[in-house]
Amino acid sequence: MIKIVHFGKYYLPDNGGIEIVTASLASGAASFGHEVSVVCFKKTPNKSQDLIDGVHVFRAPISILLASQPIGFKYFFQSLSVAKNADLIHLHVPNMLGALCALFISPKIKLLVHWHSDVINKGFLGKILRPLESALLRRANCIVATSQVYADASKALAPFRNKISVVPIGISDKNHQGSSSSLSSQLYERVNNKRIVLSVGRLVPYKGFAVLIEAAKHLPKDAVVLIVGVGPLQKAFQEAVEKAGVADRVVLTGRLDDSELNAIFQRATLYCLPSINRAEAFGVVLLEAMAFGLPIVSSDIPGSGVPWVNQHGISGLNFTLGDPIALAHACNKILGSDVLIKKLALGARQRFLSEFTEDVSVNRMMELYDRLVSN
Repeated sequence: MIKIVHFGKYYLPDNGGIEIVTASLASGAASFGHEVSVVCFKKTPNKSQDLIDGVHVFRAPISILLASQPIGFKYFFQSLSVAKNADLIHLHVPNMLGALCALFISPKIKLLVHWHSDVINKGFLGKILRPLESALLRRANCIVATSQVYADASKALAPFRNKISVVPIGISDKNHQGSSSSLSSQLYERVNNKRIVLSVGRLVPYKGFAVLIEAAKHLPKDAVVLIVGVGPLQKAFQEAVEKAGVADRVVLTGRLDDSELNAIFQRATLYCLPSINRAEAFGVVLLEAMAFGLPIVSSDIPGSGVPWVNQHGISGLNFTLGDPIALAHACNKILGSDVLIKKLALGARQRFLSEFTEDVSVNRMMELYDRLVSN
């Protein structure tokens, strides 16, 4: 049995891409008989301490948010307290305070740094974080990247390539097959019998929804773009929809519950990820689309794992970064061919099953844990 402590920013039910990965690996390790704890911040009024799927979760209050990075003294001291008897610390970054905590743990404890993304577009904060990053990576016994492509392109990781192991993200398959969910009457009226081009994510600049809205002008009239999510640019994107004259074919749905989101995945014709830079390091939501057997249209982001996850001509098509005409052309190519839809749908589902299931990811990480602790 290995005593494992995850340092994360948040944990379920506070949701997000990294939180899904953390929960998957933590509960997976617990199912293997390891003793697993998670130290995180709490965004919602959760208990300060609870047990979820065999994982002990310790939640600290947020004192301040600094460029989306939560800060709080209790997190720091709680991390050191929970970690003092650990065999292995699994740190998920970017996480400024978690990185600082990791530098204070005993050198006898193994440190695995899970590099979900470089710090991108953080200005002055990014500059002052670089010495912390360097110190953290020197201390790390192992660095996990989610794709070889991203690891190779990361300047921060370049001096530490000998420490890098690649473990792609995996998600559970349990919600993607079986009985169909239903849409709300309001959304059903908007969708009607149209073909759905689905996109999901926070309404923030790097997600590229402005590109998708512009591309919608060039999609068939029997297609509707559904953008699911909330964020600071919601009003700006709604204004962009009106200005582009595509209010009849682009719907900003806001936040949806899991049941209705699953219903949309089940009804969609294809999935689109229009992100515009390497802040989109992997695209966990692509795995959801592939699990549902959806063809994918995604940005060809240099140095990102996205074009590797969505393999061109196999699970979908990759289009020129930030080009709405190229995005529309890729969507239209798929929408215009039932043969291509079936081919890419099958390819997406098969690629998910071979590379991106939760079982595959957890097994790979457990092998890495064993090698790391035994050395």
